[in-house]
Amino acid sequence: MSAGSPVSAARGGLTSFCQQRNLDVKILLTNDDGYLSPGVAAARDALLAASMSVVTVAPDGPRSGTARSASFRKPIVLNRVGGDDANPVYSTNGTPTDCVRVAVFAGLTDDVDAVVSGINEGANLGDDATYSSTLGSAIEGAMLGFPALAASQQSRDGRFRLVDLDGYDFEPGAALMARLVKRMVEDRDRLPGRSVLNFNAPAKPARSVVLASLDRRVWQRSTIPVVETDDGRGWLLFATHAERDPVFEGGVGTDVRALSEGYAAVTPMNFAWTDRHARRHLLAWTRGTIADLNASITVEGTNVT
Repeated sequence: MSAGSPVSAARGGLTSFCQQRNLDVKILLTNDDGYLSPGVAAARDALLAASMSVVTVAPDGPRSGTARSASFRKPIVLNRVGGDDANPVYSTNGTPTDCVRVAVFAGLTDDVDAVVSGINEGANLGDDATYSSTLGSAIEGAMLGFPALAASQQSRDGRFRLVDLDGYDFEPGAALMARLVKRMVEDRDRLPGRSVLNFNAPAKPARSVVLASLDRRVWQRSTIPVVETDDGRGWLLFATHAERDPVFEGGVGTDVRALSEGYAAVTPMNFAWTDRHARRHLLAWTRGTIADLNASITVEGTNVT
């Protein structure tokens, strides 16, 4: 990776920020693809490269599509599976939401500054994001009092299939993610409580970062595959067809439109439910943060704008 790449520029700027302010930043990292996922490894590497310490608590296997599903009666067990004392990696037998909760209530997060979930293998966009346990575990972090970010990566082919086939290039998106996390930590006291950023990186290094709303999924009965099973006829309710992308409205300003045009998308969410002022405040903060981010990253010698 050359010194002028978006990744190296982002990492260099973030490392300088942490060193200049002598910050001791600690992140709780989780995901829904399991602790062995290359996506969570990429997120951990980017945060460590940015001079943050990272406690990783992730499921012992894939837990996609569980949203904020939690274990109400099953004990959640923590197992140390890697890392070092400063940056340990734990696996659990629970959901991603369980991972956040057990980290908090087992005392692993007493000095944590933010919760990060990801990087997910596949984008979490539009209405589909509400099913995502990448987003769900970030929301759990926000509910428990932490600034939180969910990060997801589109597949190399630039498609929007629910089952990706072509793999992922995590590094450019991971560098942008780390810069967003840095800013959330820097501004923690100014952020509204229960704030989450939903970050999606496009297939190729982003042209820039844009503020985006969640797109709307278009559901048509004809697109839902019907299959015969041993127990009778069944429906694949999310149209997980290998050759078909989900259909979204794709309106201007949406996350799906942003990724289709090569931009990284940031969608601010606030879960103070009825507090309209909190939502407005978070929107304004996100808009300013994106402007600063785009102005500070150099891509092939040209400022991203």
